[in-house]
Amino acid sequence: MKIKKEKLPLNNNLYNKLNNICNFSNIKLEVINEIIFKIKDINISFIEPHRFVIVVNDIKLILLCYDNLNLYLYEKDKPINIPILREIINEIKGGIYNV
Repeated sequence: MKIKKEKLPLNNNLYNKLNNICNFSNIKLEVINEIIFKIKDINISFIEPHRFVIVVNDIKLILLCYDNLNLYLYEKDKPINIPILREIINEIKGGIYNV
């Protein structure tokens, strides 16, 4: 069985928005690009989504991006948008957010 691994490009607009939020909040953004694993001669593939890892006050936020447009917090059933993400980061930095 042969497996082909293919990296997909990241949406620069989305990356710039997240990077700006992190730079403004003085926190680090780590990006792990999406990879598609395809099994040759079989129509089965596995998609590992783009992951954005943001650490704020020892709390790790992992944002997933499957389609280069929508962000999900931790898993695909928790969508998140940029204003909500900014609010969560500010609450964590201010000590308001309870884990």
